[in-house]
Amino acid sequence: MDQSTVVGVGTISSSSLSTTAHAPDASRSSDIECIEENVIIDEITEAEPTSVTLRFCKRKFLRPYVIFLSMAGLQPRYSDFGCFGTWRAHLKSLLMLLMLIIGYILQFMCGYRRDHGVIEPIQWSTTTVTPAPAEAFVQTSNQTGRGSAPGRAGLLASGEAMFIYLIPALLHLNGFVLAVFIYRFADNEQLQNLVERVFILSANPRRLVMTLWLYIGLGFGWLGLSAAYGALLGIDGTTVTERFSSFRWTSELLRWPHTVSVLKSVLEVALLCHDFVQMVVIVSYSLLCYLLRCYLKALKEKLLLHTIEPLSWMREICEFRKLLHHLNTKISLPVASLTVLNLSYAVSGTAHLFRDMTACPINIFTANLANILLWLVIALLPFFQAASLTVTCRQTQSCGHLISIRPFVHRNTSSEDLNTVLLYASSLKMSAKLFRMPVSAHYLCFLVLVCFIGVLTFGMCLNISLGGGRL
Repeated sequence: MDQSTVVGVGTISSSSLSTTAHAPDASRSSDIECIEENVIIDEITEAEPTSVTLRFCKRKFLRPYVIFLSMAGLQPRYSDFGCFGTWRAHLKSLLMLLMLIIGYILQFMCGYRRDHGVIEPIQWSTTTVTPAPAEAFVQTSNQTGRGSAPGRAGLLASGEAMFIYLIPALLHLNGFVLAVFIYRFADNEQLQNLVERVFILSANPRRLVMTLWLYIGLGFGWLGLSAAYGALLGIDGTTVTERFSSFRWTSELLRWPHTVSVLKSVLEVALLCHDFVQMVVIVSYSLLCYLLRCYLKALKEKLLLHTIEPLSWMREICEFRKLLHHLNTKISLPVASLTVLNLSYAVSGTAHLFRDMTACPINIFTANLANILLWLVIALLPFFQAASLTVTCRQTQSCGHLISIRPFVHRNTSSEDLNTVLLYASSLKMSAKLFRMPVSAHYLCFLVLVCFIGVLTFGMCLNISLGGGRL
């Protein structure tokens, strides 16, 4: 009996112990399930939107934008195309370089000027160059015993070849080579870093994508207008043939009946490549300026709403300054070279327009004016984008004062941190630079006002009579 009672007690105690042991296990499992649910909820609410935003960024903008750059031979090195894509990018750069060089040569041989179209025969026959038929060149070369004609030598040694063709070609080629080097080798993933940061901080990524593609769409619109001017109004087949036939070694090509049409088509394609390179480089600079503005505005809004700690905000500002330094010291170099060229075309076209406007037909006047406006738009766009970025940088200096007057928003922030942000924001001296000089909106608006008053004054003082032509 004693043993049975002992066994019964033991069984009861063991059962009770087992029941008491199961109770904590059940509570512990429920706690673990709650923790797992919280982890899952946190992953859905925090980590998942970031990864979704990054995938949306790469799919909707970053990868198409890399393809957009690669069309001009500027594909970045860090793109996701592998080794074959790298060699294909090098081949595209070489092909684009070849087309640019062919365009430079054809512009000189056909007498085409980017500031006001084809040089008329009267313009280049009264200089040191005297165009003559191919037979005259052959007779002259046989008499003098030289392999080239005197007119050709005079054309190569003239100021026209130097200032109208050689120097602009070097400026354009320098801009392309610098852009290839920067986007291909010196970028160091700065572009991808900036795009991803802006998309993560953006409150409306879809609207951001639409705005970025709007810039690219406007660039293609400018390219279409420039190509239409060259194809419809700028390139005259008769004048091109006369200038092309002034070279002795090209006179044999004109015996083929399709030479003129082929020559005109190749010249149009080459000029389209020239304009496409310019458009890609300048639109890319404008996009980077816009992204930096969005980045800085998002950081300012987060600081004012106290969704970011002051120390983290200062770290983000340091990252922004690195990206801004990359823009000012590297991305702006090809833009500066192309801007000098575009401003020269605009000023030269304006001088040519004022010189010949008293005897210029209305259709030619309108075409030349449209050409000047096209060059002014592509030349002044980097200045306006840089000026707007400078304005945003200057507005960041007031962040310290703005959070100091919001005690309820930053009630958990110590006064020491507030004073640190105030001093740090007040000491920020950031601005966008072109030609190593800060671009300010005040000086830019004043310059545009002076140019407008100057054009209006010339129009009032000159006796303009646009006659001779019909619309």
